Amino acid sequence: MPEPANRTLQRGLSILELLSEHPDGLELHDIASVLALPKSSSHNLMQTLLAARYVRLTPAGRYQLTLKTFEVGAAVVQHTDVTQVLRQYMQQAFAECNETMHCGVLSGREVLYIDKIESTQSIRMASHVGIRMPLHATAMGKAFLAEMTDDEVRALYAEQPPHALTCRTITHVDELLAQLHDIRERGWAMEDQENADNVSCVGVAIADRDGRPAYALSISAPSFRMTEESAEACATLLLRAKRRIQRVLRAL
Repeated sequence: MPEPANRTLQRGLSILELLSEHPDGLELHDIASVLALPKSSSHNLMQTLLAARYVRLTPAGRYQLTLKTFEVGAAVVQHTDVTQVLRQYMQQAFAECNETMHCGVLSGREVLYIDKIESTQSIRMASHVGIRMPLHATAMGKAFLAEMTDDEVRALYAEQPPHALTCRTITHVDELLAQLHDIRERGWAMEDQENADNVSCVGVAIADRDGRPAYALSISAPSFRMTEESAEACATLLLRAKRRIQRVLRAL
């Protein structure tokens, strides 16, 4: 019996999304493994995508997206603004974590919160769009700071050092720089009860088409839910959203 059309379509779209994250292409067994698909189903789906010219098969046996996917996407990009892009990928990440999400922009020594998706769980973070928070005490802010050089960070706090919001807030620039070094290495930032007691956040910075950090996304949760494992899971969601947003922004 053939699979229901909606399930087949969903699998085909998942393949296109997966290949979009691997410009050099993937072999059939990689696609089947990542998406947990039977190899026979993967083969049939790839043959359909090949016939429709959405993918090509390289001489090395790897499947890659073709320019046809760009043609389809370009029609959408022409009528898309940045806020729509950010909100779309925020919603995708939120659907997998159901924790409060924020989007912010850099504003001097602060992050200005410009969008929010609130968790439906009974215990959640209290915040609102339009609030400003210090860079050194937030995950989004640290993600922005990590995009700066150490000298730029020192200059930012030369006249007024970081101030404490809680007993956990980093208030020494050298300690902050050490943490920023770790953030640059792993690609995402975290703050643990540094901005508000009993709240922890994970964040990433988003570059615009010129490569400058223009936006940041974060996932916030009560600290008892933000375990090391859940923080890494949230970081994975944010890094995926970051890659996808930056690809779209480069095309706008």
